[in-house]
Amino acid sequence: MTDPIERPDLLPSNATPRERAIADADAAIGDIDVSPVIAARDPARAPLPVLSRLAWERSVDVWDPVWPEDIKRAVTIAAPEVHRHKGTVYAVKTALAALQVDATVTEWWQEVPRKAPYTFAVRAYARARLYDGPILDTRLIRVVFASILRAKPESRAFDLTIGAKFPNTLGLAGVALGKVSRRVALYPVVDSHVGTTLGLAGVALGRTRVNACFLLRSP
Repeated sequence: MTDPIERPDLLPSNATPRERAIADADAAIGDIDVSPVIAARDPARAPLPVLSRLAWERSVDVWDPVWPEDIKRAVTIAAPEVHRHKGTVYAVKTALAALQVDATVTEWWQEVPRKAPYTFAVRAYARARLYDGPILDTRLIRVVFASILRAKPESRAFDLTIGAKFPNTLGLAGVALGKVSRRVALYPVVDSHVGTTLGLAGVALGRTRVNACFLLRSP
């Protein structure tokens, strides 16, 4: 047992034993170490089993319990910022950055020639492995697709090209590229056979055809 903490006595000299006992009891509450509670509220320091609760509290849109711990923490930390700016290019990039995905967003008026009004294109490259197996797989594509769908303006359709960046090997930077040749309609027809639920957020995905190729680029 630790020694009692010495505190200044603010009671008058004629205080009763009951009053002194109450003062000591109240003061003891302040001796409780609340740092574990404070840490549990911080996604950067919270114990791993608590992260899913923090993600729910912060309204994380897309979540998968099998993600690596660093991805879970990054997504939970980024959620308030994404919600503050939802419906903007910044929100789309922030949501993808938390997944370790670099993204370039090009709006219709930035294309030459101009694309269909109020559409945009996303070119995304994954820098981390979210699942066992290859970096670029259908699960990653679903997660990126769902993240964009949740962060973008509701009325905007988009094209997605997604790839994966690998560490440099023998002076070459490897890039795997998969093109998703599909524009999301303003009111898409959902194929129920390919619907999916990603943790906290249920997202119905239409059928997507992916053509994969591999490129090598010098640094």
